[in-house]
Amino acid sequence: MRVAFSLFVLLASFVLGSAQTPRTLEKINVSGTECVRLLEWCDANGLKLLWTKKDEDLRATNRFHKLYFSVDSRKTEIDGVIVLLSSPIFTRNGVPLVSTIDLQTAIHPLVYPQQLPKNRIQTICIDAGHGGKDTGKIDPNGRDKKFEKTYTLLLADEVADILEKQKFKVVMVRSRDKTVDLSERAEVANRAKADLFVCLHFNSAGDRGVRGLETFCMSPAGMESSNAGGGRANVGTYDGNVKNSENMVLAYQVQKSILKNVGMEDRGVKRARFEVLRDAKMPAILVEGGFMSNPSEAKKIYDPAWRKRMAQAVVDGILAYKKMVHPEDQLVAQKPIPAEKDAKKKTARD
Repeated sequence: MRVAFSLFVLLASFVLGSAQTPRTLEKINVSGTECVRLLEWCDANGLKLLWTKKDEDLRATNRFHKLYFSVDSRKTEIDGVIVLLSSPIFTRNGVPLVSTIDLQTAIHPLVYPQQLPKNRIQTICIDAGHGGKDTGKIDPNGRDKKFEKTYTLLLADEVADILEKQKFKVVMVRSRDKTVDLSERAEVANRAKADLFVCLHFNSAGDRGVRGLETFCMSPAGMESSNAGGGRANVGTYDGNVKNSENMVLAYQVQKSILKNVGMEDRGVKRARFEVLRDAKMPAILVEGGFMSNPSEAKKIYDPAWRKRMAQAVVDGILAYKKMVHPEDQLVAQKPIPAEKDAKKKTARD
């Protein structure tokens, strides 16, 4: 019964979202940014929009979704996960407006993800950030130096092991402590014709109190990155923009899964024009899985049991993405791998 209901919810979302795209709505220009009335998009897609605080905060809901917006803010919440939009929610004469780019590349794909039945997910490329001469972040808190490159590889190995048990083909950008140029990382995935590209990192900040999870996907053409404040930018289209909608859905599902299963502070799904995201020809994300500069999060990052939970959460997010965009795959049972293959474990050589 639960499976049947889940399929009903999924199919209902696809039916509602199939024709009511942002392109069909009247466009309004706000200081050079093309927008539509948020109420019109909600009405067209079966969502009820209400002010929760007049002229400040809004909520859009239906049976399946809850979305929260704030005027003059890029920070929105979609079904419990923070998403940073490229532009803030505007108002004109008290009417809330949302940019068409955010609707087309973030909000609409998350509420009504598109089915992609012809492109099934079989090969996944995992990129352990940094390596070799590029140590990445260095833990400033302990006597013994701990390098980000060590723990991204350990996490990547865990993710790869779990994916292989799920019968995916896994391509590793690096499987040992070696230097890999940024320009080469996405190219590894492109040459392998990978269906997904997942880059794993850990974060750092000058303030030791900063902590939490961030997942990045490619910034839309013509828009600034999240950490640069969003807004318009004189930047064109890259290979990574071809899959804008899928990038967002993958980033969202991985962020949601980690928050649910590992329990980190939600710093949001964000946009960036990192080279590894710019050059990827398949849906691609970069996960910043906690702050090595934060003593409590650093302790977790160094804990093998915690990394195993994190790895499982990343894989669960990938599987959730696959279920959303390739629902027919769920009808194919996964065969267990042989015991002797299950016993083989990759080891980090850092």
